[in-house]
Amino acid sequence: MFTPVKARSVSDEIVEQMISVICSGKLAAGAKLPPERALSHAFGVGRQALREAIQKLQGMGLLEVRKPQGTFVRVLTAEALHHFLTRILKGDVGSFLHFLDIRKWMEAMTAAEAAERATDEDIRQIEATLPRLRLAAAQNDRETLDEADVSFHMAIVTATHNNLMAHLMGTFGSLMWSSHGLRLAVLRAQNLETIYEEHAAVSAAIQRRAPARARDAMLHHIEMIRSRVEDMFGQEDIGGPADRISAVEGTVGRGVAVRPAAIPHLSR
Repeated sequence: MFTPVKARSVSDEIVEQMISVICSGKLAAGAKLPPERALSHAFGVGRQALREAIQKLQGMGLLEVRKPQGTFVRVLTAEALHHFLTRILKGDVGSFLHFLDIRKWMEAMTAAEAAERATDEDIRQIEATLPRLRLAAAQNDRETLDEADVSFHMAIVTATHNNLMAHLMGTFGSLMWSSHGLRLAVLRAQNLETIYEEHAAVSAAIQRRAPARARDAMLHHIEMIRSRVEDMFGQEDIGGPADRISAVEGTVGRGVAVRPAAIPHLSR
């Protein structure tokens, strides 16, 4: 289940492995960890480093120490989930793909509900983002494209008239952009040839009050994002370190060329 820790920050290495094991389901909510002695042996570290790591995981809300019973995996609270997902998204590409799967179904449902509930003003607000998005794509202005894209998706959420959904989507957005390097990579990796058409198809379906078409158009949009991630990293890298994402931090800006192999083909 665990592997010996390499020298870096020993307790942080333990934390990363524990998060990975919990995320994979090998340690489910409520599961009891092995005794301290067994864990120290499994990680190949001293007990002090192990205790530091457990304290960090407690602070994140992932573990609970119950004396004298032992240490248990906690049922995730909203706050713990936020910390959990933030660390996962910074950790590997595979976890980002899982996050996109969640986003795919959330946004598909949102688009369908918007098609049913949107007022005429809601539809005008959605459509108003499209000219900005199209112009930014034509001018290769990725920062403006990002702003227009965010406005588009949030206008759709607003059109559902579901305040809880708006809150959830806002939370997911903040999680997705918690890594500065990932955000910069995404700005460079927008598919300028298709991004307008993908968004326009969603907007047209909502305007026509066609929930199924709106859902399918949004599913296609998010699936294209996922496909570009897989194309960039390759199946052998899925689930591995995302150093190539963070490596672009500080190198991406308007009009700055970046090697295509250094960044994933993502769009927001």
